[in-house]
Order: sequence, then structure tokens, then C-alpha cells
Amino acid sequence: MKNILFILISSLLVNCGGNEAKNTSSLVDMKFHRYNEIDELSNYTKISDTVIYGNNEEPKHSILHLKNDLNNLVIFNSISSDTSNDKRLFTILDTLVIPNSNKSKLVTIGYCQINQDMNENLIAIVDKTDSLIIENIHKVWMANTASNKIESINNLDEITCFNEWFVMN
Repeated sequence: MKNILFILISSLLVNCGGNEAKNTSSLVDMKFHRYNEIDELSNYTKISDTVIYGNNEEPKHSILHLKNDLNNLVIFNSISSDTSNDKRLFTILDTLVIPNSNKSKLVTIGYCQINQDMNENLIAIVDKTDSLIIENIHKVWMANTASNKIESINNLDEITCFNEWFVMN
């Protein structure tokens, strides 16, 4: 009887707590002009963003990289024009949460290539380096503009990433 009472009280506490944090999947389909218009993103800092042109004159997609104390949050968006004010309107298509790891790794977006073909859609976790070419690539995803999803790439053999902060002395 004590075990049942303990389980009931524990489950009640677990269910009542944690209402502050929303699952990032709840962000999908939200629209914004600036990411900080979304309450769930207010505790994040912008690290970088990039637009994806593909074969279009105007970009149709973007990737936004945010970070807080716990996580890197990568947001894959579609881009449309807001007819009321001629600003870009972003709609969240998919998200990727990458827990902050040690300081020797970083998230890089748009600085990798597949089969020597530069690909602005690639997101990677790599080791920091002082070299131009990054030796250790740990994980790679692609923001797929056809499926509107961030998809994992398992075969890293043909992936090369470049150090976006490389400076020749």
C-alpha cells in the first residue's frame, strides 16, 4: 500500500512540474519575423543564421542556430514574404536540439561538403581546430528542402568540413 501511495504522489509531482519547458516539436509551424518574438526562445542567444537559395533567386529556407546554457537549438525554417510589411516571415519546419558538450566541440552550419560539393544545408558537430580542414566530424545532419525535415546523415566518409574561423598567419 505504501508503494502504491508513493507511486501516485511521485507521478503527480512529476506531472505538475516541468510545465515551463515546452518540447521543441511544439515550435513547428510557428511563424515569426524575429526569433525572440516566440516566448519559448526568449532564453536563447543567436549564434548564426544562414539562408538556403537552392536554385531560386530568393531564399526559400533558412537555418537558425541558437544557444542557451544547456543546448544548441537548430531551427529549420521556410521563408515567405509578409505582404503587410514586406518583411521576411519565417515558419518553423523542424528543430534539432544538440546538448552543449565540452568546449572542444562546436556546431557548424553551412561549412561542410559532400563529395567535394559545398552544401549550405549541412549541420555538423565537429572538434575545434586551428586548421582549415576539420579532422574530427562527430555527427552530421542535412536540412532537407524537399521533405522539410532535418535528417541524420550516417555515412560520414564523403563529408569534409571547414573551419569557419580559420585565419592564416
